[in-house]
Amino acid sequence: MTDPRLAIEQERTEQEQERTERVREHEKSGRFKAFMDAVPLLATLATATVAVFGSLQSQQQYRDAQASERFQSAVELLAGDDLTTRVGGIALLGQVAQTSSERRENAVRLLATYLRVHSPVTEEGRTKPVVTAPPTEEVRAVLSALQYRGNVNNVDLGRISARNLMESSTDLTGLVFARSDLSGSLLEGANLTGVPFRQATLRGVDFRGANLTRATFQEADLTGAQFQGADLSGADLTQVKGLTSAMLAGATTDADTRLPDGITVPPAEPASTVKPPVR
Repeated sequence: MTDPRLAIEQERTEQEQERTERVREHEKSGRFKAFMDAVPLLATLATATVAVFGSLQSQQQYRDAQASERFQSAVELLAGDDLTTRVGGIALLGQVAQTSSERRENAVRLLATYLRVHSPVTEEGRTKPVVTAPPTEEVRAVLSALQYRGNVNNVDLGRISARNLMESSTDLTGLVFARSDLSGSLLEGANLTGVPFRQATLRGVDFRGANLTRATFQEADLTGAQFQGADLSGADLTQVKGLTSAMLAGATTDADTRLPDGITVPPAEPASTVKPPVR
């Protein structure tokens, strides 16, 4: 005969198992419903993500196409017969360098090549007196466009005639002026770190207060130039022509600065006694 207490306990156990199963089924049903409710939202988010990515890709493709068209147009303008057209092409290449990182280096190299072709230095031109006159429109336009060169270095502006540049406090790092004629230029306070001026004609150039750290001037003509207050740390001025100690008054030098024999760096002169550069 079955013990009544065991029967009651077994019935309670079965009832508890049934309640547990019902709770589990309810939880499963709730999670499934929550997932199904979230599906439309997830689909919407996925669609929006794809749309945003597609839009960004389309915008990039549009910018690339626009930059390509500008570059081609600039090349055509550079071949123009009149000065205004060519200067417009130079300005357009500057826009390409400013807005398109992919085409920046090509634009910068083309600008430098254009200047070497259209404004070459000549031995006769080097010997002409230095007079106060603005640089040519094309030279000014190219230097202005090259402000957008970014990290493009070793931009070859060697063997060009670019007298009387007005580039005070301008960053000219990364440019190469070897064997060029920059006579009469105003480069006061400019950043010329590491710039090569080998065999350049620099008569009457104002370098006062400029950063000429590691700049190289071997065999350059420095007649009448001014370096007062310039930073010549690590600069090489060996075998230059026309340099005097007075031209270096107040300049900063270090153990790596190389000067011609007999040239020293005197203390800075009082401002009232500093002579203007010879033009």
